Amino acid sequence: MTRPRPSGSDATNGPTWHSEPDVRRASTLDERLHHDRAAHELAIERVFVRSWQLLPLSDPIQRVEPLTLLEGGLDEPLVLTLSDDGEQLLSNVCTHRGALLAEAPGDARALRCRYHGRRFDLGGTMTSCPGFEGAECFPRASENLARLPLEQVGPLRFTSIDPRIPFDEWAAPLRRTLAEYDGEIFTFEPSASRDFEIDASWALYCENYLEGFHIPFVHPGLNQGLDFSRYTTELEPYAVRQLGVASRDDDARLVSRAADDVVADYLWLYPNLMVNAYAWGISVNLIEPIGPGRCRVRYLRWVARPDLVGTGVGGALDEVEMEDQGIVLSVQKGVRSRLYPGGRFAPKLETGPHHFQRLMSADLK
Repeated sequence: MTRPRPSGSDATNGPTWHSEPDVRRASTLDERLHHDRAAHELAIERVFVRSWQLLPLSDPIQRVEPLTLLEGGLDEPLVLTLSDDGEQLLSNVCTHRGALLAEAPGDARALRCRYHGRRFDLGGTMTSCPGFEGAECFPRASENLARLPLEQVGPLRFTSIDPRIPFDEWAAPLRRTLAEYDGEIFTFEPSASRDFEIDASWALYCENYLEGFHIPFVHPGLNQGLDFSRYTTELEPYAVRQLGVASRDDDARLVSRAADDVVADYLWLYPNLMVNAYAWGISVNLIEPIGPGRCRVRYLRWVARPDLVGTGVGGALDEVEMEDQGIVLSVQKGVRSRLYPGGRFAPKLETGPHHFQRLMSADLK
């Protein structure tokens, strides 16, 4: 038996990454997106280099704080600096021969390369370059460290290597979500934050998040707290919002949506960020590609209303997260089957995954 050719592929040239605009006729993208090395590398360059990414940092920071943007994926060495001029996010690579500058957090007032002694101030300007006496057409503007945009919404900070979408446009749905806590103070909860590395595609993890269709089947506990008949999905240009409505009278509602009995606002932002708003605060899922068919899932938690922690549908997140990981691992194995024909979308229940694949198609092509 021969395997049916996946949607969005060509007999000669491999994946075309075509996605049918009409969800009623659409099929899933070529399954090689989830395990093929060439597809993984294409997504890194065409999706992640040009996307806004969450910096998983919490206040306070030291004067110099090195970090790696999407370790195992982009692997971009950066350094966050704090000076009298404020925070700057800079390349952490010396512009002479490429050595890393800051290799540990500290309170240095300048960046000095330990290879040949080149120095930079905390704004990224080169201030000293031993050995370059007599060099012609020097220094160039590129001798200074590249500076990346640094944006913030609530407690969350973001950057991008080469952003395709203006930040304010991309972040507008997030601002609406966090308006629930206007004027309230978020506290990062490290004890409730953790990382997992799993043998599954980052894209499959996102697709699972983007539909509530599976909730009655995969999440029995969560399903008891939600009225699935009133579960809604809203599509935005670079986001998907799902609203969970209470099935019980005693569950704490979101203040801004109490009239609609909303207990959970699940927001996904393209390509890999999930911000879940509950009565007590936000749970953030950051899904990082670290290889073909492998991802890192970062669970981060900020609390605004401590007295409500542990209540309602946002009170048993560990259980829900493990259930999600289990089903995604199952799908990762299944989509590699030679007999899997590629799936169709349930038109009313899977508009979220279809929207994700439409955005991926546009970038991959």
